[in-house]
Amino acid sequence: MSTDRDMYGAVEEEILAQKQGNSYILTTAKGMIGEITYSLVDVNTWVIDHTFVDGEYRGRDLGRQLLDFVVEEAREKGRRIIPSCSYALAQFKRHPEYADVWEKTNTEYSDTYSSSGAGTSGGKLPN
Repeated sequence: MSTDRDMYGAVEEEILAQKQGNSYILTTAKGMIGEITYSLVDVNTWVIDHTFVDGEYRGRDLGRQLLDFVVEEAREKGRRIIPSCSYALAQFKRHPEYADVWEKTNTEYSDTYSSSGAGTSGGKLPN
């Protein structure tokens, strides 16, 4: 794994994104630093149920990049998304560019508190 230095000499870490099953993960040399997971409701609908970015890496739009990976995959496959985790739901409400994949008719999954517990991600707080 190579690293690059910015113009001030600081070393920038390489962050890799990978698809693993029904999730996308972000890793560095330190290990996993972020993930987004989704599950299938039916053949045409996915539920985004968890988004996490390590606190050290927050503020870099990494959660949004993870969300965009899922949204792009859904668009390619003609799927709709129910944003169940609080982060995904907030982003869907804030950004109209997600309207084409947002499944609003089945709102039982769109719960702003579905991923707010610290124990839901191995002691890590969701982003």
